[in-house]
Amino acid sequence: MFRGFRVDRRLLATVAALAVVTTTRAQEPLTTREVDVTLTEGTSMAAAASPDRRWIAIDLLGALWVLPFRGGEARKITPDLLEARQPSWSPDSDSIAFQGYGDDGAWHIYVISRDGGDARALTSGEFDDREPAWSRDGNRIAFSSDRFGGITTIWTVGAQAHDVAQFSERDCWMPSWAPGDQEINCVSADIRQPMNNRHAGLWAIGGGRERLILDATAAKVEMPAAASWNPDGAILAYTTNGRLFVDGRPVSGADEDVFPFRPQWISEGEFLYTADGHIERRSVAGATSVINFTATVPLKRDTYTIAHRQTLEPTEPQPLTGIVNPVVSPDGRAIAFTALGDLWVYPIGGTPVRLTNDSAVELDPAWSPDGSRLAYSSDRSGHMNLWVRDFRTNQETPLVEERGAASGAVWSPDGNHIAYLVDRRTPMVLTVQRDSHRGVVPTVPTASGELGRPTWNADNKAIILGSLFPYSNRYREGLNQTLLLTLDPSAAFSSILFPGHSAGNRQDTGPVWSPDGFHMAFTTEGALWNVPVDFKGTPTGPPQQIADGNPESPSWEGDSRHIVYQTPRGLFRVPADGGQPERIPLDLQWQPSVPPERVIVHAGHVFDGTTDGLRAETDIVIEHGVIRELTDHNPDLHVGAVVDASSETVIPGLIEMHAHLDRDYGENFGRAWLAYGITSVRIPAINPFEALELREAIANGRRAGPRTFTAGDPFDGARAYYPGGTTLSSEGQIESEIDRASTLGMDFLKTYVRLPDRLQKSVVEHAHARGLPVTSHELYPAVAFGIDGVEHLRGTSRRGYSPKLSATNRAYRDVVDLIAKSGITLTPTIGIQGGFEARASGDKTLLFDPRLSLYPLPLVSTLTDYATRTPTMQRDAERDAALKPYEATIKAVAAAGGKIIAGTDSPIIPYGLGLQLEIESYVHAGLTPFQALQTATINAARALGRDDEIGTVERGKVADLTFLGGDPLSDIKNLRDVRRVMRGGRIYMVSDLIRR
Repeated sequence: MFRGFRVDRRLLATVAALAVVTTTRAQEPLTTREVDVTLTEGTSMAAAASPDRRWIAIDLLGALWVLPFRGGEARKITPDLLEARQPSWSPDSDSIAFQGYGDDGAWHIYVISRDGGDARALTSGEFDDREPAWSRDGNRIAFSSDRFGGITTIWTVGAQAHDVAQFSERDCWMPSWAPGDQEINCVSADIRQPMNNRHAGLWAIGGGRERLILDATAAKVEMPAAASWNPDGAILAYTTNGRLFVDGRPVSGADEDVFPFRPQWISEGEFLYTADGHIERRSVAGATSVINFTATVPLKRDTYTIAHRQTLEPTEPQPLTGIVNPVVSPDGRAIAFTALGDLWVYPIGGTPVRLTNDSAVELDPAWSPDGSRLAYSSDRSGHMNLWVRDFRTNQETPLVEERGAASGAVWSPDGNHIAYLVDRRTPMVLTVQRDSHRGVVPTVPTASGELGRPTWNADNKAIILGSLFPYSNRYREGLNQTLLLTLDPSAAFSSILFPGHSAGNRQDTGPVWSPDGFHMAFTTEGALWNVPVDFKGTPTGPPQQIADGNPESPSWEGDSRHIVYQTPRGLFRVPADGGQPERIPLDLQWQPSVPPERVIVHAGHVFDGTTDGLRAETDIVIEHGVIRELTDHNPDLHVGAVVDASSETVIPGLIEMHAHLDRDYGENFGRAWLAYGITSVRIPAINPFEALELREAIANGRRAGPRTFTAGDPFDGARAYYPGGTTLSSEGQIESEIDRASTLGMDFLKTYVRLPDRLQKSVVEHAHARGLPVTSHELYPAVAFGIDGVEHLRGTSRRGYSPKLSATNRAYRDVVDLIAKSGITLTPTIGIQGGFEARASGDKTLLFDPRLSLYPLPLVSTLTDYATRTPTMQRDAERDAALKPYEATIKAVAAAGGKIIAGTDSPIIPYGLGLQLEIESYVHAGLTPFQALQTATINAARALGRDDEIGTVERGKVADLTFLGGDPLSDIKNLRDVRRVMRGGRIYMVSDLIRR
């Protein structure tokens, strides 16, 4: 296949062994202490009174607690590793039903004695069973479940026999029994009806009949959250988005924050509910009182040394580890991959060849069936599009010019077509050579989200893509399975390759169809699987595990007999039916770029990050990328390279603590960060090989960008939402996955929302033993297990509501105290909750910012819309009112001594600009400019465990500096006026960064 193959072989390095990233992992012994926190308020807490009016059960922090009816000290009755929510008492007041989230990663209905003890699961399986309501006769417990038809419906389980039965096929949730136990009231979106004829609201179901109690659609009122009848069925109370209604009348106070759970009747005219962090008692006549409680929780806090890569600025040759998307050639003799931003081919046993050699980013190589060509994606034209390399002519040719980003190319078996994705959501087929196939791609439902890379069937008539299949329309999480798109005729079908498990993660894990069409390979749960399929991709047998060791990027050899894949310890080849994997050695090195030997920065003013004030005219002496001296301005020092910043304010390089890689940005990803003064970026979810490629390409000088600190794939439970991620199914898998992260030099770990508490605890213990910090979307019990940080004020949740904020976006003392007293970090990401839009709206300076050229055109259009909005008093007041609760929480956490670090969740909001406006939002919330700047400098550096290297302008620190045209301490908006930036002594002018 390499006959006449002529390429430039310069810059090849073949002297090092590819294996692992050099890291410092030797650890001092862990020391652990406990911190007791006594709570008097609960955020998004449900309460239920026992029928004998002696006790109240609350689900504070995801555990069941029982306290006397009059109030007082609460006693925890559920196990530490079982999340418990939404209690419902038995009629005899002896037992409590609740929804519990246990080791299997699904919600089930449990029952526990009022005095505690063992919790008994009444339901089981892969489905989520939620919101139990005990019948008045005590025989049955109603609950909502996603067991039926892709919607949430009402079911019952026998309290004694544990027999499960469907109560109705109507989409419905949050059940409560009507008097007599013949009907159940529930909330329904009326999903079965056409959009123009739906009557969403409260429905009564039972006995084969359905009746509408409250038509929220017709009344144009907010959708109810939960409802219940008083004992004689004469009065209905229900909650909505932060409000309480009785008999259709709003009765809550103007500023009362009602939680979205069923009101609990304690007599014909009195009920309990939760609001404002408290248990509230209210009569129909309007009298109210608070039932106070106290609850004490212990928090485990570990003291350990964070393990780091040996240095932020290596100087010696390094083993190349950032090898992305390796794919074997049809004849099995070569492997194509991307590394250091370029496209490579490795003739197995020979010398790797670099096919491209520029600052552009190349992605997703794909061999033609005869091995004569490689299709791939590149942003060399300024936009990510498809290209083809023809080995017969050594020519590079563009294939398409999409408005969106084109990626994931795959050739059809006959070589006449290429399937690919636009913006990773829209499948397309390009005809390279016309034939009898029409190649019309059917429309994919928008709910499918981001899709996996296409793969062709053997007859060239269909492609399969990894696709998310949610369990119901109520919650977004589900399993990654397959979507079959036939092209001639055009049609779409779904297929389940691995029942109860995800088949790949919609990134570099397959599924990949074998050339003969009889099998599919994919990786999940730390193993490589092969499943027999028919011509439609439907399994004809169970999946067979054929390799372990955390494989990914499987690709078939042309004879369908072997699969090549990648692991943290290199490339391997395994027989398709299993057997001993054969290692494929691949040895490459890369050379770090060398910082200037000596640079003098003449700064007009310096904000060093430690003092709330500016240092006057200063010379900063930098040698080999490290600050050696800060001294009063002295012209005698100005020998050699001098940066004249005499009219500028120099501050520490900014650190973004929560962003994600959008590969389709290509080279502009790194340029955008630097252009806004950001020299370090923490990425809490990224494929680890892509993370290494990004790190190595920037450190090598192939393309401009910030230094990166990465977590690799986040750890999650059985259900997923975003592409990527690691599905943890057992304790045994945890050590293997953490070993993968450690071997690949990841800087920290992130856990996601569906990870069961037992596995969350185990991840923290294993990670800390290796010196790896852990951050999470979850606050409690994660903070009790020792996590180091929590992401987002709100963020997604497995509960359907946030345990960190109420429906009106307020946090109470439980959240504030847990964050502040534990010492964990909080990354608020207020920008994605409206803070970014608030700061950008009406700001016409954005229209003249040349850095917007680094963004995709649709984003530029959105920013233009924001900038040209005409401010109005009503709009400004509504916007400020919506943000006020978020801002109050930020200020409360800061006032309590909490550690706030700045992050954005970009690219949901723009790279670079998003962080600057995030910091502005903190000032708007009540932090001083000094405090706000520290969230993106020294606070962030401490969270990374790198405060001895970055985060301040001090002697001995790495020279990461941002140069501003004004003083950010006097006006935080001056932070936007970036003139240049320095990373490790290397200077980048903004004018150069926006020019390609």
